[in-house]
Amino acid sequence: MTTWLFQCNPDHYDIDGLLASGTTDILYTANQNQSRMSPGDTVYLWRSQGKKKAAAGIIAKGKLIDTPSERPDTGPGLEYWVDPSNARASRLRVALRVDEVANKKEVIQRAWMLDDPILRELNILKMANMSNYVVEDEKKTRIDELWENTGVSWSRAQSIAALRTYQQTYGGSLSQLPGSPIPETATLIGRAVKGVYNKVLNFRHIDPRDERAGFSGGGAIDREVWEEFFDPATQEINADALEQEFRRLWKAQGDLPQTRSEDEGFGETGLEKNSHQGGYRPGPTPQAADYKVSTNQHDHWYVYILVLSNHKAVKVGMSHDPKSRLKTYNHTIMPELTGLDWKLAFTHRVSNAEKAQQIEQEVLREFSVHQLPSNGEILREVDAMSVQLAIIKAAGEFQ
Repeated sequence: MTTWLFQCNPDHYDIDGLLASGTTDILYTANQNQSRMSPGDTVYLWRSQGKKKAAAGIIAKGKLIDTPSERPDTGPGLEYWVDPSNARASRLRVALRVDEVANKKEVIQRAWMLDDPILRELNILKMANMSNYVVEDEKKTRIDELWENTGVSWSRAQSIAALRTYQQTYGGSLSQLPGSPIPETATLIGRAVKGVYNKVLNFRHIDPRDERAGFSGGGAIDREVWEEFFDPATQEINADALEQEFRRLWKAQGDLPQTRSEDEGFGETGLEKNSHQGGYRPGPTPQAADYKVSTNQHDHWYVYILVLSNHKAVKVGMSHDPKSRLKTYNHTIMPELTGLDWKLAFTHRVSNAEKAQQIEQEVLREFSVHQLPSNGEILREVDAMSVQLAIIKAAGEFQ
């Protein structure tokens, strides 16, 4: 069976009025790919924006009940044509039955699809002047999942996935670009990218460590999930327990989004993190409010190494001011309580931020098996000298 998007322009046809009337069987103009239309095919109805600036997107779901044939529109949809002559004309039309209609919260909005790593490739977003679009492969699956989840309350499993994303991006900027944690989580759990973005900001609002406001729309399940994994005594999320529960709930979904690191506002690195568990975890990642970065304001950048005072971990990072970053990390790890602090062990100066980032990521790739699941820039069971030599080697490669 084929899955379709049938587009309707409200300037020409009052599709909202028809759906509100409870009419289920309608005739639809078949202008493209008519030979592929068969009874039983799934159809999603797409409302374009029109002059009244309606929220464009998918508003209903149904099935074809016959094959296209030349005929006028003499059915119950006749009265919803803005120009009745379009109904009276004999044109190639196909009958469909509407089974489900979205309310305002359930519409899969066109604006969301523009940021979706899968649906952004839909033909209807590239060629908006057609009536009938075939939807294939992963795009079909993605639409099916969004149709089931949009406007529906979040489950505990989905909230845990969003909390994991919050933990991954904590203290950094939030990106909705493909390949970053938010869209990866969205495609895994069947939610819109914008929805996961909002949920991450719900957790920011709940988090007592973050002075930024976030969004206040989190529900009871979100607060229960937060209380399950956040330890008020240490002021940390139990990242190991969260990761284990996330993988228990979502492992059947295939490839899971990997933990990603973020430093100095440059976005997600795309580095895979291993699942090695251990007893030691560092303090929370510093908040973005603690520092600001502009690549146009600094003549020199540094790739640096921090060593934990008990020598159980080293951190690889990049900054225009490593000493300031050292102070920030020691502030968040609370050495007066933990008895631990970071020491600046090595810096390597480069000419710009892009080169610093390339070197940093190459080194992290080399030591990926030593990365902490909760913070991919922190390496365990590796000595600072080995990391220093790797930085010098990578710097030579990126000259």
